[in-house]
Amino acid sequence: MTLWRLWGITGLALIGVGVASYLTYEKFTGGGLICLGGSQGCEIVQNSPYSQIGPIPVATLGLVGYLIFLVVTALQMRASSVESRRLLAGLNFGLALGAFLYSLYLTYLELFVIYAICTWCVISALVVTLILILATWELVALSRATQEAPELHG
Repeated sequence: MTLWRLWGITGLALIGVGVASYLTYEKFTGGGLICLGGSQGCEIVQNSPYSQIGPIPVATLGLVGYLIFLVVTALQMRASSVESRRLLAGLNFGLALGAFLYSLYLTYLELFVIYAICTWCVISALVVTLILILATWELVALSRATQEAPELHG
């Protein structure tokens, strides 16, 4: 079993945890965001009505999502059967696809509604995109392994 894709997802999720933790901290403390590139885009996006769903900051949802990626990926690494790994890979893929689509929506809001770009948000969107690529690759590889060696089920 090759683990490099799972380690890749883990590393990317840790980057995501860092970004989302920083944005969550700044949202709750009201501190001034340090926006990479020197623009005020991060402050504008962070203070927009789209930065929260009800009382919950979008960054906090991102933090929870990245932590879930870490848990699911760790479980996948420890799974004893190909079928269990494939099920967890499917879960990771579904989560990554949902996160990717939501990131696309948020990017649309930044570009066409808020008219500001948050560099941290762009980094998070890139991280999610890379996680989706690795999660898709992992799911396809495990699906092929299951089809090629059906005796490995269970």
